[in-house]
Amino acid sequence: MIKLMVVDDERWIREGLKQTIDWGSHGIQFIGDAEDGCEALKLIDSNVPDIVISDIRMPTMDGMELIEEIERRGLDIKVIFISGFSDFVYAQKAVKLGAFDYILKPIEEKVLMEIIERCIYEILKQRELVFRLEELSGRVRESLPLARQKHLEMCLTQPMTDQEVMSTWKALRIDLNPNRLLVLSAVVHDWGERDICERDCSLLRYALGKLMEEVFHESGLSCAACLLQENEYADVALMISWKKETANPDRDAYRCAELVIEGALEVLGIQISIGMSSTGESKQLVFAFREALTNSAKYVISGTGLVYDLAGTDVGAAIGKQTVLFTAGIPSVAIKAEALDAAWMNRILHAIKLKDEGKLTDLLDQQTALLQELVKQTSALAVRCEMNMYIGALLSKWQELFLAREHTEASIVTHQQKLELYRCTLANWKNAIISAFLKKDRAPSGSGQRNTIEIALRYIHDNYHHGISLNKVAETIYMNPSYFSRVFHAEVGETLSRYLIRIRVAKAKELLEQTPLKIYEIAESVGYKDFRHFVKTFKESEGITPAQFRNYGA
Repeated sequence: MIKLMVVDDERWIREGLKQTIDWGSHGIQFIGDAEDGCEALKLIDSNVPDIVISDIRMPTMDGMELIEEIERRGLDIKVIFISGFSDFVYAQKAVKLGAFDYILKPIEEKVLMEIIERCIYEILKQRELVFRLEELSGRVRESLPLARQKHLEMCLTQPMTDQEVMSTWKALRIDLNPNRLLVLSAVVHDWGERDICERDCSLLRYALGKLMEEVFHESGLSCAACLLQENEYADVALMISWKKETANPDRDAYRCAELVIEGALEVLGIQISIGMSSTGESKQLVFAFREALTNSAKYVISGTGLVYDLAGTDVGAAIGKQTVLFTAGIPSVAIKAEALDAAWMNRILHAIKLKDEGKLTDLLDQQTALLQELVKQTSALAVRCEMNMYIGALLSKWQELFLAREHTEASIVTHQQKLELYRCTLANWKNAIISAFLKKDRAPSGSGQRNTIEIALRYIHDNYHHGISLNKVAETIYMNPSYFSRVFHAEVGETLSRYLIRIRVAKAKELLEQTPLKIYEIAESVGYKDFRHFVKTFKESEGITPAQFRNYGA
């Protein structure tokens, strides 16, 4: 049951809300009321509510101070503010700072209950996510045998004979065709709007692996996920096989990989890129895994949230002719003594210690220019290795020089920030370093946030036919994809994926009515590369297929 509390310095408002609404019929338990923020906090100490309806202006402690104290204590409470007309702008500001919503006086029960129903929906959705993550954690312990996971890792990192593979796969019930195999490498760039620790990362890798298996199984492809808990360059590998009669397995795998990227963001709240290998046999799995890693690293240059295959890649050159070494299948950089400029590193550390953003920016611009030159000479994976070499050295020196003496919050680079540093694109690595070490937050707010969404909307309407994605739009306006997704939903009222579908379906209907174009041509013209996916999406939106719409109308 959802627990609710009312906070208002006017007794008649408290009693009115308590007595006139049948809270129980809405699945809500009314647990108490208070006349100001201080009294409310005392009640919260003994019985934490899920929802607080609070006046903004109150004596002793007002609503803004109350919500600040709730956030400081780390309590997950949805706050709905009651506001007079004169407080309207103040209430809007409160919502921007973390309140769930506000309602103007005089309070209309219908309007209030609509807000509360939305609030309950968010609470139940959060509870379901927590339950699912806890359930997944239990399944990690119970249903994924350690032997199976270890063997999959060995297949990707150590050459094995056909006999070894076949006998072990049979024993571990790994249902893959050893003669037709393809490997995917998935790398997580953004772990979402949450504080993350290594245990959380392990859990989300598991969830991502299960999501990948589910998507590929639904397309009729056999697969087995391998979690890469120790790999610096990827988080999950997926081995895929198919039956002999499958017409175009590479195309099917590519489309499934795109669906995985979309699902990872929408279901798990994480942003990923995927690299694909060529097709081979079980004895070639080690090389296929290296191909997949090499391709997944292309995000460093070309952007995140995409599927990268072998197009334009000389894997032999990328793996064998650069400074990248593979030890047990995991690449690392052959660090040369002259590669790390001690003087440059000391200047970087000095700028960080003095919080001199201008100087730090200049130094990072110099290093970025060198990395951009490296892009012209070598593979994206080698560039990623070079970036990680500098990041690793910087983190090591920072810890050595400061953390031993200054255990302050400002000195600590969090686990989540380290993940971002090791997985950022070349275009964003300077900002990632500045954000991690100088604690800079570049998220837009207020009217600037609205202007950013308007720019995004113009971009969407100009480019929807190019097959754009949330990641591409966010990259265009220089925003974190997860943060952009949340802001877009708040400003527009629906997810970007639903917004894109509405635009594309509307344009498709127009073309179906006004042109003789074939349906597959219309699909391509509104941004769908896969004809079948277009037909399915159109039917889900309109209730009929494109052909039926053309023949009979809406």
